[in-house]
Amino acid sequence: MKAKRQLYGDAVINSYAQLFFSNDRVLAVLLSVASFIDPFIGACGLFSLIVTLLFADWLGLSPLYFRNGTYGFNSLMVGLAMGVYYQLDIHLLVMLVFISAFTLLLSVVIGTVLSKYNIPSLSLPFLIGVWIILLSIRTFSAVHLSERSIYTINELYSIGGAGLVNIYQQINNISLPPFIEVYIKSLGAIFFQYNLIAGALILMGLIFYSRIAFLLSLIGFTMGYLFYYLLNGEFTQLQYSYIGFNFILTAIALGGFFLIPSRKSFLLVIIVTPIIAILLSAATGIFAIYQLPIYSLPFNIAVILVLFVLNLRTAHKNLEVVTLQQFTPEKNLYKHNNYTNRFKKDTYFHIHLPFSGYCYIPQGYNGPITHKGDWQHAWDFIVKDKDGKAFKSTGTEVTDYYCYNMPVLAPSAGYVITIASNIEDNVIGGMDLEHNWGNAIVIKHGDYFYSKLTHLKKDSFKVKVGDYVQKGDELATCGNSGRSPEPHIHFQLQASPYIGSKTLSYPISYYVSESDDKHFFHSFDIPKEEDTISRVEPTKLLQDAFAFIAGEEFNFLVQADNGKESKNKWEVFIDGYNKSYIYCHTTHSTAYFVNNGTLHYFTDFYGDRTSLLYYFYLGAHKILLGYYQDMEVNDSISIEGFYRGINKVIQDFIAPFYIYLRTGFNAKFYTNDASAAKIEIRTETTAQLGKLTTRKIEYQIIAEKNRLQTIIIKENNKIITAECID
Repeated sequence: MKAKRQLYGDAVINSYAQLFFSNDRVLAVLLSVASFIDPFIGACGLFSLIVTLLFADWLGLSPLYFRNGTYGFNSLMVGLAMGVYYQLDIHLLVMLVFISAFTLLLSVVIGTVLSKYNIPSLSLPFLIGVWIILLSIRTFSAVHLSERSIYTINELYSIGGAGLVNIYQQINNISLPPFIEVYIKSLGAIFFQYNLIAGALILMGLIFYSRIAFLLSLIGFTMGYLFYYLLNGEFTQLQYSYIGFNFILTAIALGGFFLIPSRKSFLLVIIVTPIIAILLSAATGIFAIYQLPIYSLPFNIAVILVLFVLNLRTAHKNLEVVTLQQFTPEKNLYKHNNYTNRFKKDTYFHIHLPFSGYCYIPQGYNGPITHKGDWQHAWDFIVKDKDGKAFKSTGTEVTDYYCYNMPVLAPSAGYVITIASNIEDNVIGGMDLEHNWGNAIVIKHGDYFYSKLTHLKKDSFKVKVGDYVQKGDELATCGNSGRSPEPHIHFQLQASPYIGSKTLSYPISYYVSESDDKHFFHSFDIPKEEDTISRVEPTKLLQDAFAFIAGEEFNFLVQADNGKESKNKWEVFIDGYNKSYIYCHTTHSTAYFVNNGTLHYFTDFYGDRTSLLYYFYLGAHKILLGYYQDMEVNDSISIEGFYRGINKVIQDFIAPFYIYLRTGFNAKFYTNDASAAKIEIRTETTAQLGKLTTRKIEYQIIAEKNRLQTIIIKENNKIITAECID
């Protein structure tokens, strides 16, 4: 029963928030209070919402859509609208029961149909539902029109006496510029409350929920108001019916909810707003014939048209559609920017180096010898010793060369398409120009994407044509066949399966370069000529510590430096989209992560930003699973949630135009011996304002006994230590 009450409570509160494309509880509470400024209107809305939720539960509809308010908000609006027109009695309640059920059915059907085109149903079910009840109710004489607005003073006096009447008159006598008054009342009109109190409550909630949404609401309404003013439009449409909320909702929807907030999304709002004004005027004239209100029809038409057209684009250079909804424009923007910064070089196919250990690149892209023209995007690899020599002894025999007979590995998973394996090795200094590529293998990784490895040793192949290979599987060994005066591996990517195909420019996913005894981590980069590079060699202790297998549980004893202790229980899950996450049962927080065998990195966090899991999300934001002494790994963190105070508020207002706040992440190994049973990773996250560091958190993450053992967090003078206790 407790879980059921929680489910219904979430569904009710989220249904109110959905009207502003939000899941923020503070905004939802203010919106619900605003809807009860006229208690009869509010009561009708809440009644319709509860009826809808009961019906949805009885039908067994999706708990996810039930909880997030998708099923409820249209019926809520229908109830609010009916509370404006009709007297609240048993007859109206009977009508609301059935029209609420009908609106739910509409919500499910319209939402399902439009989702096939990646289009939201918005408030179309509300519009259809309210029009149907307004048309049908005319034939039911038991439902009476409301007279409450005619005798407002008397009604207020009966509720709260002279004091309430006094407050009402004082508020009513507030003198505001017409633009501001209509703007605030238009906000209230979203909940069918045509007064300043409701509008002011919604305005406060809007500013708290999203500074960008507030800014968009002002821009949208201002553009609509100016359009009416410049063209001498019929201002009664705005000033008396307060349907200017169409400008507000459209601006928020297109400027920052369905699209990533940016200069271009704001420009789109400026372009679309006059269209809303035209639709308002046209629809008002048409619907007046049937004595029906237009409500949010222009908003629905404009938003659906724009999103439908955007889905048909062949180029995405101007407007970015939100792919993973965060339910505030700020989060949509900050997470999009952070994701772009972190993964902008990421490729669909991950290509790795075709060898183990360190190799030197004597010839890279556009190399001086053979990597020219259509074949310029390739690498040659050899092995050198500490003195810079590629061979031992005299170097006159192929067996003198360090890379000769070195295993050649599959750079990624795929099918073996072509093998040439019957060409003899050259003597040192000799070349077989008739068989330019020598012994070779071509692997298909995807459509129009292949890798080729050449100059291999005759009869050394461990695979055959048609075999499926995994990343790192041994294919053959390095030889000296073809146009190869000295043993080396030639490696290239290409778009066709032939041994002589032209090359493609394509990055290596992850590798380590070495220079002056220092190691440098590279991700999705092009190795350069004269680099000495290696695959990332995973360290078992780190692999085990960050494996985080579904079903695994962690119990931590958390100790603050003030002596306070608490326990945290974590559990690893995989969601319906096959994404892995850690869930904290103690704080009900969730941290999504990826482990690709080379890196562990976090992607998203939801929940308590003072929890141990959140600090671990920050401190282990990007961890290399191979040990390299003193090598640094850097990354960025979304500023959403990491920044606090006035700086964040100011940034929110100007974020679509310029982001001046910066974040940083740095990780470095500390233990001297990679084979030790204990490895410590020291990381830090920083918030920066220009060159000034405004926040810094330091972490020590200790892996021991094949698991994550200790997490130490230091910020200012505070220290938190978490020990895994099972």
